[in-house]
Amino acid sequence: MIKATAFVLSTVLFSGLTHAACAKPEAPVLPDASTAVTAQMVKAKNDVQAYMTGANAYLECVSNDKKHNRMVKSMKKIGKEFNVAVRSYKERMANS
Repeated sequence: MIKATAFVLSTVLFSGLTHAACAKPEAPVLPDASTAVTAQMVKAKNDVQAYMTGANAYLECVSNDKKHNRMVKSMKKIGKEFNVAVRSYKERMANS
């Protein structure tokens, strides 16, 4: 009886940890490249890197194909938006 109770308790505790580790990361808010300063762009870079790291961890543990595909789509969207913002920022800095 004690072994069964310990097994059930450990299963419940570890399943909660697994669920917590499989949390979907929030997409970062990117600055407006037409008005952003360097510090904002650096913060955006760090936020995007943290998002991608969290998203990759999420992809490792998510078992639902629909959730997996949505996350990949979001990662591509954020990456593209960030790259556009960086290009725009660099162009603005070169022309000022």
